Amino acid sequence: MFTRVQQYYSRRFREAMQIYIAEFPAISRLPVTRVRHLLGIGRYQLFVAQDQDTGRVLALALIWVCIRPACVHLDYIAVRQEWKGRGIGTAFYRWLVKHMEDLSPRAQLLTLEVEDDLVGFYRRSQTRVLKNVPYLFPGPRGPIPMHLMVYDRQGRKTLSRAIVQGLIRALYWGDPQPWC
Repeated sequence: MFTRVQQYYSRRFREAMQIYIAEFPAISRLPVTRVRHLLGIGRYQLFVAQDQDTGRVLALALIWVCIRPACVHLDYIAVRQEWKGRGIGTAFYRWLVKHMEDLSPRAQLLTLEVEDDLVGFYRRSQTRVLKNVPYLFPGPRGPIPMHLMVYDRQGRKTLSRAIVQGLIRALYWGDPQPWC
């Protein structure tokens, strides 16, 4: 069961943030207070995967919808450690891709910043690495080399230079501007 969390002091929010803290090193994640603030002002959206029987949060995804260029950015996605390897992350990611139009009707692209070890995971869901596009994640202590990946609803094999430049500009300077 995948749902959006809109109550930022709820049990579901707390469980999602426990996963977030456990799965992302401090150097590459926002403080929970900043996440709560971005959710509260509408810059982020939090989705969770829950166990149907217990209601326990098994995974989380934090996204933001970029206006220009129109895209959805998957900033963080993670599965609770003891539930990894059961297909929850794959199902959750594919659910997000399937519901992109609901998140942003104009968006044709879903972007992700990905480390080497996760490239294969996203490729299995028709998400492509932007080749010849060196990408540095703008971390709080300096840039971190990563891959910029894109899921394209139109299924294009290549993107124009202008689109790629717009995506990178939005990721570096657009909302939620995480390191401000």
